[in-house]
This record gives sequence, C-alpha cells and structure tokens, in this order.
Amino acid sequence: MKNIILIIMVSLSLQSCGQKKETYWQIASVYSPDEKPIKGMKDFYLDQIFQKNFNFRKRNDSLFFELPEKFEIILKNFKSLSQLHLEKEEYFKMENHEFDGDKFLIKFMDNTSTDPKYSIIEFKQISQEDFERNIAKNVAHEQEVAKKMNALKAELAKQSPINLNAVKKLPLKTAVISNDKADHEIALLIPEEIELKETGSVNNEQLGKILVGTFQKNSKIYDIVHPNIDYGLKQVSVWVSTDPTPFHIEDYSSKNPEMFIVKKEKNNIVGYTIRYDEYSDQAVVQSFFSLKYFKSGNSHIFIFADVNRRQTKNYPNADEMNKIINFNYLMSENLSLKL
Repeated sequence: MKNIILIIMVSLSLQSCGQKKETYWQIASVYSPDEKPIKGMKDFYLDQIFQKNFNFRKRNDSLFFELPEKFEIILKNFKSLSQLHLEKEEYFKMENHEFDGDKFLIKFMDNTSTDPKYSIIEFKQISQEDFERNIAKNVAHEQEVAKKMNALKAELAKQSPINLNAVKKLPLKTAVISNDKADHEIALLIPEEIELKETGSVNNEQLGKILVGTFQKNSKIYDIVHPNIDYGLKQVSVWVSTDPTPFHIEDYSSKNPEMFIVKKEKNNIVGYTIRYDEYSDQAVVQSFFSLKYFKSGNSHIFIFADVNRRQTKNYPNADEMNKIINFNYLMSENLSLKL
C-alpha cells in the first residue's frame, strides 16, 4: 500500500513539474517559402511584422508574450494575426500554426498584391538567459527611442517640416462617380484640368475603423489623372466606402499620437507623422498626408494622399515630399461635393 501511495505521489510530482515547464521563443524571420524576393508593399508590411521583435514564453497550451507588449494567446483559440496586435492585420489571413522541433511556424496568406502568396512567420527556441537578456535590452531601447522621439517633436514644434503654398482657385467642372454598390451617384466639383478614373493600382488604407482599398469590400478608389503630373501612389485620390461605420475626422487625428496637424479647415487636414527608424536608429518624419472628408448618402468620401518618405527619390527627400503634398493640397482644396 505504501509503495502504491509513493508511486502516485511521484507521478503527481512529475506531472506538476511538467506543467510548470516553460520554453522561450523569439521571432527569427518572416519570409515566402518560394524564396523569391519580396517587394513593394508586401515587403514593407512583412518587415513591420519582423520589427515587432516578438518574444514569448510557452507554458502548456498558452503563449505569454513579453515583447513587443504583454498579452496571452491560448493556442487552441489562435485563429487570426489580429491576436498578435499587428497593424494592418486586415491584409493578412492566417492559415495555420505549428511547433516543429525548435521552430514555431505561423503560415498566412497576404492580399497586399495582385499575386497573393503564402508567407511564414518563423520563431526559434532560445534559452531562458537569452530571453531575459532580450527583455532587458528592449527596456533600455525603449527608453532611448522615447528620448529621440521627444527630441524630434521639440525640434519640429519650432520648425514644421511642411511648407504649404497659398492655394489658388482653379476653374472647376462637374464629375460624377459612384460607390461600390452603384446605388448612389456622387457629383463632385473638380479642377477642369484633371479627370477621375477608377484605380487600377493596388492601394489600401485604414481611415479610422474604415478599410478602403483595392481588395476591400465596400470600397472604390478614383485616381486623379492630370495631363502633366503623375506622382503614382503618392498622388491624392478619391476613396469611397459604403462601410456603415461612422467616421469623425477629429477622432481620426486624435487617436494617433504620432500624427501632427499643420493646417485644419473644417473637414480638411494636412499634417505629418513621425516614427522611429530602426535601421538608422533615429526618430524621423515618416510621411506627409492630406485628408478631406465628405458624406454623401450612404457613402464616405475621402480625398486622401499619403506621401511616404520611403517612396520618394533620394530617400529621404523633404523637398520632393513638400512638392507632392502641395500639389495634393491644391487639388484637395479645389475638390468639393456638388450640392
């Protein structure tokens, strides 16, 4: 009898030890299995995932993330990349995940291009010492980032990176567009020198909680076609969405702490965003943007452009960014809803 009790106690003890056992994991890479170079917006978004520097502890059926922030995922409930708290997660659809020896693989499909393919987020198992070292290193890094971001904000408060020209009133004409449901015609007053053409480019954006883009439902985008000027994806476009979610331009700007407004008139704003560039270890101006908003029937109408520094010639190039934002602002100011 004593032997049986001893065996049971040892067994329970071993089970308890097994339950408490933890393993430690760090993101290793984000890649496409076909090993072809990843270019364009896909390259940008996948690099953003890698730069998050995910680190987690695995205990039983749960992943306890410590970096880039603290949260828990129960593996049996892990169905979406949104659970990783990723920006732009709506562009990616998770297929599955699995532990394979000293690797943890998350397979997903992306829709940031016209030729979507599978990609993989790969984690590698590391020692507890390396894991704790990563945490300590990250705390020190965050302190340094905060210091440089605050210094850039102070510098830009004295001298704005955007230099807007005075707006000219241009001759106007009427243009009629429709929403994605083709149930509502939208009459706009636009400069005589341009045309509106439904986009053939891959372009996606999130405005508040509204997703507008080439691959999004409830969406249509019209490019501004100018006979002499073409700035591609940096050029202002007319974004139309029938998403029932309300939009308020005040909320849109106030809920992004790295967004700074340099000019505001009713539902029209111009400004810039800042971020920390991990490659140069510097706080930088990330983009210049302009946004004008109307509501017509069941349609949200965004006159929107984002001039991203990584898209400009001789990156970064503030002169070119100012040149483009001034063109976009001129078009936007001369574009309105015909009442």
